[in-house]
Amino acid sequence: MKNNIYDVLKRHWNVSEFRPGQKEAITAILDAKDCLVVLPTGGGKSLCYQLPALTKPGLCVVISPLIALMSDQVESLKKKGVRAMNLSGPMREDDLVTALDNCKFGYYKFLYLSPERAQHPLVQDRLSEMQVNLLAIDEAHCISEWGHDFRPAYREVIGLKNKLYNMPTIALTATATKRVKEDICKVLELEQPIQITDSFDRKNIEIRVLKTADKLDAISDALAPKGTPAIVYAGTRKSAELLSNHLNNMGHQTSYFHGGALTKEKRISNWMQEKIPVMVATSAFGMGIDKANVQRVVHATLPFSMEQYYQEIGRCGRDGGAAKAILLVEEGDDQKLWNSATISIPSAAAIKKTYKHLCHYFDIAYGEKPDDILVFNHALFCERYGLKLRTTYHVLKVLERGQLLTLIQYDRPKTTLKLLHNHIKQTHVLVDYLLRNIGGITDRFQDISLDSITIKSGVGLSNAIACLKQLEKQGDAEIQQLHADSEIVFHVPREDNISLMPVLHQLNALTEEKKRLTAAVWQYATVATCYRKKLLGYFGETYKNNCGTCSNCTDKKRPTTKIIRYLKETLSSEDALSLEQLCVAAPFDRIQLAVALDEMCAEEMVIQEIPNEYKLI
Repeated sequence: MKNNIYDVLKRHWNVSEFRPGQKEAITAILDAKDCLVVLPTGGGKSLCYQLPALTKPGLCVVISPLIALMSDQVESLKKKGVRAMNLSGPMREDDLVTALDNCKFGYYKFLYLSPERAQHPLVQDRLSEMQVNLLAIDEAHCISEWGHDFRPAYREVIGLKNKLYNMPTIALTATATKRVKEDICKVLELEQPIQITDSFDRKNIEIRVLKTADKLDAISDALAPKGTPAIVYAGTRKSAELLSNHLNNMGHQTSYFHGGALTKEKRISNWMQEKIPVMVATSAFGMGIDKANVQRVVHATLPFSMEQYYQEIGRCGRDGGAAKAILLVEEGDDQKLWNSATISIPSAAAIKKTYKHLCHYFDIAYGEKPDDILVFNHALFCERYGLKLRTTYHVLKVLERGQLLTLIQYDRPKTTLKLLHNHIKQTHVLVDYLLRNIGGITDRFQDISLDSITIKSGVGLSNAIACLKQLEKQGDAEIQQLHADSEIVFHVPREDNISLMPVLHQLNALTEEKKRLTAAVWQYATVATCYRKKLLGYFGETYKNNCGTCSNCTDKKRPTTKIIRYLKETLSSEDALSLEQLCVAAPFDRIQLAVALDEMCAEEMVIQEIPNEYKLI
């Protein structure tokens, strides 16, 4: 098998050489050894499990945290002629059985599962009956509570691993400190794993941290020349939309992206094809988006962690070409960062209130635990109980971290319904649209995007929901889920204060963890030494010399602001002065002044009228 890995590489990926770390990981898997792979963003982690799985009989099971990421991977494999399946989102049990049977008898090579789906007893039992050749855990940092994106459900993957017996396991991530790597190996019970960690250094990315009093102008400058493929990261949905509008007014072509944005596919497509070169987005954008020629990643606000920052800047320069990562900092950003981080830690009162409403919403009696996966709409829930959207989301994430429940979010809200009559007596624009445009909706249940349909039919969302509820009430429709944007799985019976006690006790620890993460970001943003050395040092990588290319390194080679200010003030009162005349009363030496004058000439701040005489423009 090892002899033909280059043939498989050429046939499916059309390349002849492996990237750093890939061959070592593939060899370890082919030797049936457990493996932990830490490769930088864009380093080709997926090939490390896909290629060896293609050389062996049987199925590769992949655990991945995001539906969008799984969908992208499956589509990519299908384009290579490889049979792959993604089991995510809401599914009835009979549909799940059918899908697993197809997987078993349909010669599939890859099955992608969310960590929550991997816990399903039916999935585990069926997979234990199949010929599985490899278990791959993608984004493995989610396993560790010391990671930046802890997902409690990831820690339960060990249940599936134990069902598959002696199955080689590969865990992959782009960001892991020493502590996180140790946690991954412990939780997954990896046996003497081969650990492959490539350098985190992306030499083609120029790292710049710029202190500014006008971020909008600084962002505009960073995107020059206009038309450069770029991503601008903003902190909130509202700020992403506003920033996109401002940049468009300044002559840039941008779109925005966040978890609640409509027409996501169109926005991504336009950006991928460079019809719109700049995407202004929250941190929801980027995972699984593989655009090779992004030349700029600009952070308009400070990221919540160094891991997040590293992942996001790694989305530029994937083609190996020169790229820039620019982090903008202004006075007061440290407090803004801390406020943004702590807002995600809800109060004990908010947790108790939301949990109580959640139990009422799903009619969960005291002492009971629903066995089913429950479909949920975040906005409708908050509207019913008068709750704040953001606070409620953070409560759900805290409840998830405390393992009371699991929240599974869809890419977009889903509605599943069937109309029971071809000619419904009630006249409504929405009904007319559904009958004319959704084939088979009177014969079987259909999944529809209510957001999209309300736009196309001209019916408001609230009116559409009211119409469908009325149809169900009068017996003209059956609705399995109405505008659900997520699923919730409860793990413990409802016991109110007793259930919540462990969660409430974790709040202080969660606050301390946020302090650690945000402090590391602020230390990085304000360090006076080499940014590349500081960034790599965070991940435990030694970088002996200064990089010479980051903004701190280059600023030391350039004249300081004080020298340029002195020259501007001096030349503003004179027609022209020679270098010797400028040196007479200057508090700087001749070399410093000469370097500054050269830069000012290049920036067209001064002109050289005759040799060695300078005049302010």
